Amino acid sequence: MKVLIVEDNLELCENLEEIFSKNGFIVDTAHDGEKALDLLFSSEYDLVILDIMLPKMSGWDLCLRARKAKLRVPILMLTAKDAISDKIKGLDMGADDYLVKPFDIGELLARSRSLIRRNAQIKSSLIEIRNVKIDTIEKTVYVNDTEVKFSKKEYDVLLYLAINQGKIVEREEIIEHVWETGFEMYSNVVDVYINYVREKLKKHGVDDLIETVRGIGYKIRG
Repeated sequence: MKVLIVEDNLELCENLEEIFSKNGFIVDTAHDGEKALDLLFSSEYDLVILDIMLPKMSGWDLCLRARKAKLRVPILMLTAKDAISDKIKGLDMGADDYLVKPFDIGELLARSRSLIRRNAQIKSSLIEIRNVKIDTIEKTVYVNDTEVKFSKKEYDVLLYLAINQGKIVEREEIIEHVWETGFEMYSNVVDVYINYVREKLKKHGVDDLIETVRGIGYKIRG
């Protein structure tokens, strides 16, 4: 696991580096916001420990820029401020957790491991099929990193096919999993929604993802 520690107090930064290293982490450090931002965009981290009051760029601004760039690395903010408004500001800018100085090292390590575990679970929820990415947490679909807007039912149909990639999925099975109980089983609604999904994908250059299996249903081509 790799952690970036961003702290302008050199003594505290060195202590944190030693503690995380002894607990099995690979550690990078930065003492100002600009250096930290460069590291975030050039390396991949499992966690960022981020002080708020930094030279050149505040922790708040750094966090906001990371989130605008869609970096999903967990961010745990450290600060001497304990006002509720500061905590809310940090969380609103995209921080995942907040710890006030002085803090207990055991609690810091426990929170760090918790954030890393949670992020690993979120990452595992990403379904990738060729150049199509389905984020089951955010309920979004991207083609070559461009978001494709789907209605809820369109998304649910595509997701169910993607979960069953390579398998032929019958129309009745799609209805059972996407529509409410009692929906008309022989309605052509599945075919209609499949066409909606295909048309939206086609506009983004994907025109052969969903294969029709005549007389049975559909399947996703890998």
